Amino acid sequence: MSISTFPYELARRAATVLGAEIEASITVRQHGLTVRAGSSSGAAARCDRAESLADSGPCIDAMDQLSVHVVPAITEESGWNAWREQANLEGFVSALAVPAAVNDHIAVALNLYSRSPDPWTPELLAAADGYAQLTAAMVRLHLGLAELEDGAAGYYSQMSDTITIERAIGAIMQTNDCAEDEARRILESASRHRNVTQREVAECVLRALVVSDVAQPEDRVGE
Repeated sequence: MSISTFPYELARRAATVLGAEIEASITVRQHGLTVRAGSSSGAAARCDRAESLADSGPCIDAMDQLSVHVVPAITEESGWNAWREQANLEGFVSALAVPAAVNDHIAVALNLYSRSPDPWTPELLAAADGYAQLTAAMVRLHLGLAELEDGAAGYYSQMSDTITIERAIGAIMQTNDCAEDEARRILESASRHRNVTQREVAECVLRALVVSDVAQPEDRVGE
């Protein structure tokens, strides 16, 4: 199992094009579960990790509401405590979260962090929206390819529930840079709050983020 690299490439490209003092992350939200899919820097990654683990922050609100969230001055925000504290620690002073819908159940957000005050011009907002829409299109394509692969080879459908869930937990650990118990809690919480099975959430995570390798014999053991 390996994590798809295109979100990292898009995050790095967005940061390079949009401004020298801007760092970027891309997050994916599905069934109430948020994972960091790629970042242009460690600082941006740590901010998105804090947000994902707390399940609270501007990009989560942006994806849930499908509306752009501008944070002109991070220090003046009264909510989003874990995210705000991490962003302040990293030296960011302003932020922007631009969402895009993948389908009815999945959204992405391009999260931009700035070390200069409120640089979000109309031109930059338009460019950021373009990158967010491109990210959503790429995730949509990735999902379609995963479904075609599964239809042809039964890659996911032949996995047991246990293997599917454990692989998804591994993907969450890798993308959110968190411990196993934290990844398990995130998956269980998403399943409980959205009233869907852990298998459904896990398979959605794998389809959206993972580049599948050749299935090993033990992956095809029935439940």
